Amino acid sequence: MSKSSRFINSRHVARFLLGLVVVALLAACASSADPTPPGCDGNGILIAPTATRPADPDLYSPPAPPGGGDGASYCPTAVPDATPVADFPTGFAATDVTNLSLDPAGQALAAAAVGDDMLAVAWLAGGDVYVALSRGGNHFQVRRVDAGNSVSLAFSRANRLHVAYEQDGQVLYRAADQGTHPADAAPIFVAYGEKPQVVVDELNWAHVLYVQEGSIFKAKHLSSDNWLVQFVTAGETFSVLPFYNEKEVVLFGIPSGAYWFGLLLATADGDQVRLFRYLSWFNLWQQIAVFAVPPGEELTGAAGLDFLAVSSEEAWVTAAWVTKRPNTAPPLPAYSQPIYEAVNPLFPDQIANPGQIFEGLNATRWRSNGAPFDAGLLQTILVSDPDGWLTFSARGLAESAAGADLALRVGLDPTGGVNPDSPTVVWSAADAPAAFSQFSASVPASGPVATVFLEATLNTTGLPATAVWDAAGMDNGDLVNGGFEGPFVVQSSLAVPEGWTAYYEDSGNSAIAGRDGYAVTAAWSPDGGATWSGPAVVAENRDASGSLTGAIRPDVTPLISLATEIPSVTFFTIYETGDPPPGTAFLRFGRPHLVLCALGTDNCADAPGDPLLLRTVARPALNLVLAADPFNPDRALLVWDGLQTDYVNRDVYATFLVMR
Repeated sequence: MSKSSRFINSRHVARFLLGLVVVALLAACASSADPTPPGCDGNGILIAPTATRPADPDLYSPPAPPGGGDGASYCPTAVPDATPVADFPTGFAATDVTNLSLDPAGQALAAAAVGDDMLAVAWLAGGDVYVALSRGGNHFQVRRVDAGNSVSLAFSRANRLHVAYEQDGQVLYRAADQGTHPADAAPIFVAYGEKPQVVVDELNWAHVLYVQEGSIFKAKHLSSDNWLVQFVTAGETFSVLPFYNEKEVVLFGIPSGAYWFGLLLATADGDQVRLFRYLSWFNLWQQIAVFAVPPGEELTGAAGLDFLAVSSEEAWVTAAWVTKRPNTAPPLPAYSQPIYEAVNPLFPDQIANPGQIFEGLNATRWRSNGAPFDAGLLQTILVSDPDGWLTFSARGLAESAAGADLALRVGLDPTGGVNPDSPTVVWSAADAPAAFSQFSASVPASGPVATVFLEATLNTTGLPATAVWDAAGMDNGDLVNGGFEGPFVVQSSLAVPEGWTAYYEDSGNSAIAGRDGYAVTAAWSPDGGATWSGPAVVAENRDASGSLTGAIRPDVTPLISLATEIPSVTFFTIYETGDPPPGTAFLRFGRPHLVLCALGTDNCADAPGDPLLLRTVARPALNLVLAADPFNPDRALLVWDGLQTDYVNRDVYATFLVMR
């Protein structure tokens, strides 16, 4: 597989598959005067291909010993003969995208889980925990569960949904059996702590890992409200993954008839990533690898993990994390993109924010909740008399917290250039008026076109500020939508008045001063974590020319597959794509991306990878969560957030990934 290999991974396939299809097979029954119920002898009705799953345990009784079972007997599941595949799949593709939240409030994506024939997604909104639950089909039941600060989900193999969440420094737990929503289950206190993550062991009992005073602990559910708490390691940023291996446990040389259950834990704190393995039979945590972050780089989030057992001796583990190499000499202040919006979002039917409108029913503004900005709007116009004078004016208003260094001004470039930093731009005096004041700039025309600028600069960190403009006018030129009464349109992810173009300085994405570098680094083990290779960079924010571009968000999730011609691992991220046009620094558009690598190597598709969805399908996103299908390694539920039309709040979106 060459470095330049490309993989098909963005095709849309059939309808969004949110459940398994149960096929009833009717076998011929022997004739008899008294019909007998179907048994395990092949007569009667057999269900396929849904696998037989053991029952969930009684939460009020201690776990049964291994091999004790639940006292029930099951017919074996019929498994169809394997059919040779002529063409190997080339990568993961997305099915239809579903908006799960459909709520005007801002959603903060938190967790996702896949069961035998159920799906669950959790998010936070307004200090509450919400869970969207699907029991098959394409409908999610969304309900508020409880007040909470963070939440984690896990399904048992019999579709019990385990929910762990933090509420005011307490870790709480709920167990909802198939057919019930966790909102209807009673909470059980686990421990005092934060950032809980829940997993399920080989006997379908919950283990909750959480942070308490800078250390990570594991609480194992014993029964009722009883938990066995165990110290794991120091750390605050972690991820955990359960694994089940085909390797039989041998005690004192005697086969036990039971198989390995374990946990993989990755901490990403300070300047290193540490990996741990927990083996249930020995109740033992073992540090299995330590990877140092290169000098000058910093971890941006938790490490992602995946595990796939191939045989009793071969079990692949992949760990991946994102680092940032900050620009060593960024311009100061650290300017970033403000929020662009209409002053009156109810225009033209109703009025909003009348104190920020000079005349008419609308105006334009951009604001920040505390981040410095150097931003504006520009428009190139046709000059009526190329031998005359140009005069551009507008009414400006500055609103800010006390102590904020905010200044407004207007500019005019008679050459028609679009770079606000060009020496050909003539600027008005800068001011920060508390009431609407007129700003004006004049210059002799020098050609058939000219460019006008509305600009505002906030040089203070931590103080909110808003720049408002209205009643713009032009002498000796045709200005479009100077009163801002026309529609507001989407530019990249910004809401700007029609006829105008937004620009702003992004200190981390400056063509002059350099850009921040981002890298996805991975390490891998072929034997369940006993030995490791890497780490190696598998993706960067570089374009085909090798130049830094865009950014990579902190979330990264690897997904191992043996279905491709060469076994592979795919890394899923949110990649903010694209350099700004010359002289500008528009907000980068983030959406799910994926990079496919040959398993156990750094032989990967070209960085930064390929978009999973078209820009017209995915709205600008920041975070993603991936939950692998526990019964099919070539399927997974991918969930991410996306900006709503107000470009402030977010919705939660989901798609099912399938290998194609």
